[in-house]
Amino acid sequence: MRWFAHMRAIGAITIGQAPRDDVVPEMEKLLGGGARVLQAGALDGLSRADIAALAPADGEDALITRLTDGSDVIVAKRAILGRLQACLDRLAPESEACVVLCAGKFPPFRSPRPVLLPDRLIAAAVGAVWEGGRLGVIVPIPQQRAAAVAGWAYVDPQVAVTVASPYQGAGGVMRAAEELRRAGVTLTVMNCLGFTSATKAVVRDVTGAPALLPISLIARFLGELA
Repeated sequence: MRWFAHMRAIGAITIGQAPRDDVVPEMEKLLGGGARVLQAGALDGLSRADIAALAPADGEDALITRLTDGSDVIVAKRAILGRLQACLDRLAPESEACVVLCAGKFPPFRSPRPVLLPDRLIAAAVGAVWEGGRLGVIVPIPQQRAAAVAGWAYVDPQVAVTVASPYQGAGGVMRAAEELRRAGVTLTVMNCLGFTSATKAVVRDVTGAPALLPISLIARFLGELA
């Protein structure tokens, strides 16, 4: 893995608009001064009307993301795949590795550099520490609940999945954490890149159980390889 030996830059690609000043600084802090983060977004340069045209139809895979004005939007996964690839094409020549800042499942991307997909890291982290109990998962929108139940059943057939957007204030996160506490979870997966260390602390304190935060998993993984 010689491409990590002298890491200079990491390409961070959001499904929304760059820069992601809500989460990337946390990643940079964990990476330390040895790497800089270059950002691009699938919705960069689009108008509100353009973004509205990317909304999911009923039954389509839906993703929530953040715009640079602080608002959040829901887009269809299939509508942004090509735009994510374009971001990779642009950042890969300047980067030692790229990261897609979304916890959803994506098909393989083309890139001359490694592309880290958070859902794989999250699954590996759960597999490394899971020894039974009750798994809890927080997804950001109701449209993702059923897929999360099905996707995590191999770990815990009784997985408790709840919904809280990282972009709608602390109240929703508190309610979701309380729901997981009542379910008796022993580990929580915070299944959205919009969650921060502050929301992780709320979930951990309310549930009394460890919580896995995607943005810090990504940074620590890259830091280990650097």
